[in-house]
Amino acid sequence: MSVAEIMFVVSGLLVGLAFQGGMFLFAIPFAVVAMLLGFMNRPRLAGPVAQSTATLPIISLGGRNTGNVPVVSPDLRSEFRNENGMMNEPESALKVSQVWARANADINKGMTDILRSIKGIVPQANSIIVFTQLNNPREWGVRNYVNNKESSVDPCVRISENSGLVSHLFRSGVNRILEGDLPSSKSLMYYIDHPAIKSVVAVPMLDHNGQRIGALVMDSTHPNAFTDITAQALSYVASAITMLDYKGFLSAQKHIALQQYSGLYNYQRKFFQTMTVKDIYKQIINYVRDNVAYDRLTILVMNQGKESSGNQGKDSAGRVVFCEGVDSKEFAEKRFTLSDKGIFVLALLRNRPIERNFSVGFNEYVPRLNDSEKHNTNLRQVFIMPIAAKADAESADIAICLESSGPRPYTDHEKELLKAFAGVAGFAYDRARKFEHGKEMASRDSMTGLMNKRTLFERLRAEKARATRMKYCIGVLMMDIDHFKHVNDTYGHNIGDVVINGFARTISEEIRKDIDVVGRFGGEEFVVGLIDTTAEGMVETAERIRKAIEKLVFDIHQAKPLKVTVSVGAYLVGPEFTDMEKAVQNADQALYKAKEGGRNQVVQFQEMPLETASKSVTPKPAAAPATMAPATPAPAAPTESGIPVIRAAADGPFS
Repeated sequence: MSVAEIMFVVSGLLVGLAFQGGMFLFAIPFAVVAMLLGFMNRPRLAGPVAQSTATLPIISLGGRNTGNVPVVSPDLRSEFRNENGMMNEPESALKVSQVWARANADINKGMTDILRSIKGIVPQANSIIVFTQLNNPREWGVRNYVNNKESSVDPCVRISENSGLVSHLFRSGVNRILEGDLPSSKSLMYYIDHPAIKSVVAVPMLDHNGQRIGALVMDSTHPNAFTDITAQALSYVASAITMLDYKGFLSAQKHIALQQYSGLYNYQRKFFQTMTVKDIYKQIINYVRDNVAYDRLTILVMNQGKESSGNQGKDSAGRVVFCEGVDSKEFAEKRFTLSDKGIFVLALLRNRPIERNFSVGFNEYVPRLNDSEKHNTNLRQVFIMPIAAKADAESADIAICLESSGPRPYTDHEKELLKAFAGVAGFAYDRARKFEHGKEMASRDSMTGLMNKRTLFERLRAEKARATRMKYCIGVLMMDIDHFKHVNDTYGHNIGDVVINGFARTISEEIRKDIDVVGRFGGEEFVVGLIDTTAEGMVETAERIRKAIEKLVFDIHQAKPLKVTVSVGAYLVGPEFTDMEKAVQNADQALYKAKEGGRNQVVQFQEMPLETASKSVTPKPAAAPATMAPATPAPAAPTESGIPVIRAAADGPFS
């Protein structure tokens, strides 16, 4: 026999002595101590989480049996706090449910032992029943009972105010019920077969705040079976059962909290192993999914701009990076600014958690982002936890927005968990953002923001590997600003920088964003990679860029604005061609011919068979005179260089 079982037996014996009345009533405190010692020596909630949850039974809340077995509903959670199911059931909920199930099983076993001890001492008792509150605190249900097999207790009964004899204990002035000659017309409500009960003694069960959370009832088919001493002893037993129940609740709650903080620690470790902003978003989403129930989860993120974190103005913009649950499609990828009137945006702007609890029947919708969104007044509970990259920031960078349709607000424990998580997430987000910014700066040209030469070749090689698999061509354009040295010498390097930036911006606008590749090759030279194109498409794009540059006007605060032109060399990389450095060199040769041919034109490099090339020998065209005005494109001309034949056209597609 274990120590716990010995303590329960001792407790039962002491309770039996107490029912003798007189000086034996002093045995009640010792019985309570023995019962608590027995409960504390049951090590089922101790040890690591993995061990404690691996063998925990999952107790169904469905059909319940009658007889001398514990009743699962109501349970610990319904007695001391109300639980409501939501659309999202956290992945950790299974472990939590198992912990509650084990705690319920342990406490019900202890209750059953106590009730059996009382019934053994009071043989005239027909049934001894423990009632505790359900989700509605003004409604009690059967938690546990022992009874004679001749009568059947209804475990599904619900006792509310003005519903039978036991319901009198809802009244604050009623401290006990003692009936010795109960008329047959008096309804007890909790029996299925309605036995001829004559005597009833019942006392309220009070929680640690003195609130009535249930009742302990004992009845008998014998008249006048119970006395005042019985009622007094029963009140001591009710107090002991309540204490046992509450200590079990705290023990389970503490175990769950330790489990959840252990999960928080694991996510902290993941944060320090993560170096990308997108991974930070994923970790935030996964943590909330695992630990908090909701009907809708929305993650807001402020756009990253030049301004420092936490100092965004009211015109700063952001977007919804994630939304799932009720009406999630209405919020997915939605844009907003800090000047929008919504409680989600307000939490970001103030960098403070915001909670709103809308009562039943409250039909005035409070916008989440702005007035244009779909209204849903069923989502009654709202909690927003902002995440700032810097602890003292005026505004936040990310917001976790939780909404539920249940009546229960988010608990203080859930909010504290999210607050602790937000602090670590903010630090990790700032770290990942700085890492990505540094990586981006290392791969970008500091003046134009385009790819630098090294990153450009890396990207071209990666695109070529994909093109080889997919069997498509890549067009390579090498371009150079005409007479750029004259611009620097005449107007200064500051104006030269303005020209280069305008040139880079124009190129970027004329190609396909997120598909084509553009980078600064060096000085005034730029390279464009046109992904999945044809010779005609490559030349058409090159001509479009040339014409767009020709239309550029730079205001240099002089009598005449500055205009520049560009020369472009083009080379089409087929699926069988693998050397991208050589492809850029071929485009550079075509660019050289465009310069020789008079500038402000596009020249395409093509490879031709030797016998065809040897027949095409003509004198080189003379170079056009240097000028800052747009040059008139020269006619196309083949070369005398041998195998490579470079053909040029002034305006229009190339053959």
